[in-house]
Amino acid sequence: MIVTIVMAIVVLLFPGAWARALSLDELLNRIDEQFIRTKDFQADFVQETFLKSLGKTDREQGRLYFKKPRKMLWLYEKPQAKTLVVNSEKSWLYVPEDQVAYVQSTDRLLRSTATVRLLSGLRGIKNDFQVQFATSNQIDDTGNYLLQLIPRDRNAGFTKAHIDINGTTYNINQVRFEDAYGNVTRVRLSNIKLNRQLKDQKFQFTPPSGVEVFPLP
Repeated sequence: MIVTIVMAIVVLLFPGAWARALSLDELLNRIDEQFIRTKDFQADFVQETFLKSLGKTDREQGRLYFKKPRKMLWLYEKPQAKTLVVNSEKSWLYVPEDQVAYVQSTDRLLRSTATVRLLSGLRGIKNDFQVQFATSNQIDDTGNYLLQLIPRDRNAGFTKAHIDINGTTYNINQVRFEDAYGNVTRVRLSNIKLNRQLKDQKFQFTPPSGVEVFPLP
Protein backbone atom coordinates (compact mmCIF):
# COMPACT_ATOMS: atom_id res chain seq x y z
CA MET A 1 0.00 0.00 0.00
CA ILE A 2 2.79 2.42 0.89
CA VAL A 3 4.55 1.77 -2.42
CA THR A 4 1.35 2.49 -4.37
CA ILE A 5 0.87 5.76 -2.53
CA VAL A 6 4.48 6.80 -2.97
CA MET A 7 4.44 6.13 -6.69
CA ALA A 8 1.45 8.13 -6.76
CA ILE A 9 3.59 11.23 -5.79
CA VAL A 10 5.56 10.88 -8.96
CA VAL A 11 6.17 14.50 -10.02
CA LEU A 12 3.03 16.15 -8.89
CA LEU A 13 4.72 19.59 -8.87
CA PHE A 14 5.70 21.09 -12.18
CA PRO A 15 4.47 24.58 -13.02
CA GLY A 16 5.51 26.65 -16.05
CA ALA A 17 3.94 27.88 -19.26
CA TRP A 18 4.04 27.51 -23.04
CA ALA A 19 2.15 29.06 -25.93
CA ARG A 20 2.55 26.29 -28.52
CA ALA A 21 2.51 22.52 -28.56
CA LEU A 22 5.88 21.21 -27.45
CA SER A 23 7.70 18.17 -28.71
CA LEU A 24 8.21 15.35 -26.23
CA ASP A 25 11.83 16.28 -25.62
CA GLU A 26 10.93 19.94 -25.14
CA LEU A 27 8.21 19.06 -22.69
CA LEU A 28 10.47 16.81 -20.61
CA ASN A 29 13.17 19.50 -20.58
CA ARG A 30 10.68 22.12 -19.35
CA ILE A 31 9.44 19.80 -16.62
CA ASP A 32 12.99 18.98 -15.58
CA GLU A 33 13.99 22.66 -15.41
CA GLN A 34 11.00 23.54 -13.27
CA PHE A 35 11.56 20.62 -10.93
CA ILE A 36 15.07 21.90 -10.23
CA ARG A 37 13.55 25.23 -9.15
CA THR A 38 10.90 23.55 -6.99
CA LYS A 39 12.05 22.93 -3.40
CA ASP A 40 8.70 21.86 -1.91
CA PHE A 41 4.98 21.88 -2.58
CA GLN A 42 1.62 21.26 -0.95
CA ALA A 43 -1.77 20.43 -2.43
CA ASP A 44 -5.20 18.95 -1.82
CA PHE A 45 -5.62 15.48 -3.28
CA VAL A 46 -8.32 12.98 -4.19
CA GLN A 47 -7.18 9.38 -4.55
CA GLU A 48 -9.37 6.75 -6.21
CA THR A 49 -8.37 3.09 -6.32
CA PHE A 50 -10.30 0.65 -8.50
CA LEU A 51 -9.90 -2.94 -7.26
CA LYS A 52 -10.76 -5.21 -10.15
CA SER A 53 -11.11 -8.40 -8.08
CA LEU A 54 -13.76 -6.73 -5.91
CA GLY A 55 -15.31 -4.65 -8.66
CA LYS A 56 -15.33 -1.51 -6.54
CA THR A 57 -13.62 1.87 -6.26
CA ASP A 58 -12.32 3.31 -2.98
CA ARG A 59 -12.16 7.09 -2.74
CA GLU A 60 -9.99 9.01 -0.26
CA GLN A 61 -9.01 12.65 0.07
CA GLY A 62 -6.77 14.87 2.10
CA ARG A 63 -3.69 17.08 2.03
CA LEU A 64 -0.27 16.32 0.55
CA TYR A 65 3.15 17.85 1.35
CA PHE A 66 6.42 17.19 -0.48
CA LYS A 67 9.98 18.41 0.08
CA LYS A 68 13.20 17.50 -1.64
CA PRO A 69 14.96 15.22 -1.13
CA ARG A 70 12.37 12.41 -0.77
CA LYS A 71 10.27 13.80 2.05
CA MET A 72 6.48 13.34 1.91
CA LEU A 73 3.47 13.72 4.16
CA TRP A 74 0.03 12.47 3.16
CA LEU A 75 -2.74 13.49 5.56
CA TYR A 76 -5.82 11.44 4.72
CA GLU A 77 -9.00 13.07 6.05
CA LYS A 78 -11.88 11.12 4.45
CA PRO A 79 -13.33 8.56 4.79
CA GLN A 80 -10.77 7.45 7.40
CA ALA A 81 -8.00 9.48 9.00
CA LYS A 82 -4.54 8.13 8.11
CA THR A 83 -1.05 9.59 8.00
CA LEU A 84 1.75 8.53 5.67
CA VAL A 85 5.16 10.04 6.52
CA VAL A 86 8.25 9.49 4.38
CA ASN A 87 11.66 10.93 5.25
CA SER A 88 15.23 10.06 4.37
CA GLU A 89 15.39 7.24 6.92
CA LYS A 90 11.95 5.76 7.63
CA SER A 91 8.46 5.57 6.18
CA TRP A 92 5.45 5.37 8.48
CA LEU A 93 1.78 4.62 7.87
CA TYR A 94 -0.30 5.51 10.94
CA VAL A 95 -3.98 4.55 11.31
CA PRO A 96 -5.28 6.25 14.50
CA GLU A 97 -8.67 4.49 14.46
CA ASP A 98 -6.91 1.11 14.70
CA GLN A 99 -4.14 2.40 16.98
CA VAL A 100 -1.48 0.87 14.73
CA ALA A 101 1.50 2.15 12.77
CA TYR A 102 3.51 0.39 10.07
CA VAL A 103 7.17 1.24 9.49
CA GLN A 104 9.88 0.34 7.01
CA SER A 105 13.14 1.89 5.81
CA THR A 106 12.76 4.47 3.08
CA ASP A 107 15.67 2.90 1.19
CA ARG A 108 13.69 -0.34 0.99
CA LEU A 109 10.54 1.53 0.04
CA LEU A 110 12.35 3.24 -2.81
CA ARG A 111 14.44 0.29 -3.91
CA SER A 112 12.76 0.28 -7.32
CA THR A 113 14.81 2.31 -9.78
CA ALA A 114 11.65 3.32 -11.60
CA THR A 115 10.11 4.71 -8.44
CA VAL A 116 13.25 6.64 -7.57
CA ARG A 117 13.32 8.17 -11.04
CA LEU A 118 9.72 9.29 -10.73
CA LEU A 119 10.37 10.84 -7.33
CA SER A 120 13.37 12.62 -8.84
CA GLY A 121 11.03 14.54 -11.11
CA LEU A 122 11.23 12.68 -14.42
CA ARG A 123 14.95 13.42 -14.72
CA GLY A 124 16.42 10.91 -17.16
CA ILE A 125 12.95 9.40 -17.43
CA LYS A 126 13.58 7.82 -20.82
CA ASN A 127 16.26 5.61 -19.27
CA ASP A 128 13.62 3.84 -17.18
CA PHE A 129 10.44 4.27 -19.20
CA GLN A 130 9.12 4.14 -22.71
CA VAL A 131 7.66 7.64 -22.88
CA GLN A 132 5.20 8.93 -25.43
CA PHE A 133 2.23 11.21 -25.78
CA ALA A 134 -0.91 9.32 -24.82
CA THR A 135 -2.92 10.87 -27.66
CA SER A 136 -2.18 11.42 -31.34
CA ASN A 137 -2.11 15.17 -30.69
CA GLN A 138 0.31 16.52 -28.10
CA ILE A 139 -2.47 18.55 -26.43
CA ASP A 140 -6.00 17.37 -25.62
CA ASP A 141 -9.24 19.34 -25.94
CA THR A 142 -8.74 20.98 -22.54
CA GLY A 143 -5.20 22.15 -23.27
CA ASN A 144 -3.42 19.48 -21.23
CA TYR A 145 -0.47 17.33 -22.23
CA LEU A 146 -1.08 13.62 -21.70
CA LEU A 147 1.95 11.37 -21.26
CA GLN A 148 2.04 7.58 -21.19
CA LEU A 149 4.88 5.86 -19.32
CA ILE A 150 5.66 2.16 -19.58
CA PRO A 151 8.40 1.02 -17.15
CA ARG A 152 11.33 -0.90 -18.56
CA ASP A 153 11.75 -2.62 -15.17
CA ARG A 154 9.20 -5.42 -14.72
CA ASN A 155 9.39 -4.93 -10.96
CA ALA A 156 8.34 -1.28 -11.08
CA GLY A 157 5.02 -2.09 -9.35
CA PHE A 158 2.83 -0.94 -12.23
CA THR A 159 2.53 -1.72 -15.93
CA LYS A 160 1.52 1.68 -17.23
CA ALA A 161 1.15 5.26 -16.00
CA HIS A 162 -0.63 8.27 -17.46
CA ILE A 163 0.24 11.81 -16.40
CA ASP A 164 -1.97 14.81 -17.18
CA ILE A 165 0.08 18.02 -17.33
CA ASN A 166 -1.66 21.39 -17.32
CA GLY A 167 -0.84 23.09 -20.61
CA THR A 168 -0.77 26.55 -19.04
CA THR A 169 0.87 26.07 -15.64
CA TYR A 170 2.85 22.82 -16.02
CA ASN A 171 1.13 21.55 -12.87
CA ILE A 172 0.45 17.82 -12.84
CA ASN A 173 -3.33 17.68 -12.66
CA GLN A 174 -3.64 13.92 -12.41
CA VAL A 175 -1.62 10.70 -12.30
CA ARG A 176 -3.08 7.27 -13.08
CA PHE A 177 -1.34 3.94 -12.51
CA GLU A 178 -2.40 0.54 -13.88
CA ASP A 179 -1.02 -2.78 -12.65
CA ALA A 180 -0.93 -6.28 -14.11
CA TYR A 181 -4.09 -7.30 -12.24
CA GLY A 182 -6.27 -4.59 -13.73
CA ASN A 183 -6.23 -2.36 -10.65
CA VAL A 184 -6.11 1.37 -11.28
CA THR A 185 -4.97 4.11 -8.89
CA ARG A 186 -5.80 7.70 -9.79
CA VAL A 187 -4.61 10.81 -7.91
CA ARG A 188 -5.93 14.29 -8.70
CA LEU A 189 -4.42 17.46 -7.24
CA SER A 190 -5.79 20.94 -6.64
CA ASN A 191 -4.79 24.12 -4.77
CA ILE A 192 -1.11 23.50 -5.46
CA LYS A 193 1.31 25.85 -3.68
CA LEU A 194 5.03 25.80 -4.37
CA ASN A 195 8.13 26.68 -2.36
CA ARG A 196 6.50 27.46 0.99
CA GLN A 197 9.70 26.63 2.92
CA LEU A 198 8.27 23.57 4.62
CA LYS A 199 10.15 22.58 7.77
CA ASP A 200 11.92 19.22 8.04
CA GLN A 201 10.09 18.57 11.31
CA LYS A 202 6.87 18.22 9.33
CA PHE A 203 8.19 14.95 7.94
CA GLN A 204 9.06 13.32 11.26
CA PHE A 205 6.80 10.87 13.08
CA THR A 206 6.78 9.46 16.61
CA PRO A 207 4.09 6.85 17.40
CA PRO A 208 1.71 8.13 20.08
CA SER A 209 1.53 6.27 23.40
CA GLY A 210 -0.46 3.05 23.13
CA VAL A 211 0.02 2.65 19.39
CA GLU A 212 1.21 -0.80 18.26
CA VAL A 213 4.04 -0.68 15.73
CA PHE A 214 4.49 -3.33 13.04
CA PRO A 215 7.72 -3.36 10.99
CA LEU A 216 7.30 -4.15 7.29
CA PRO A 217 9.88 -6.25 5.42
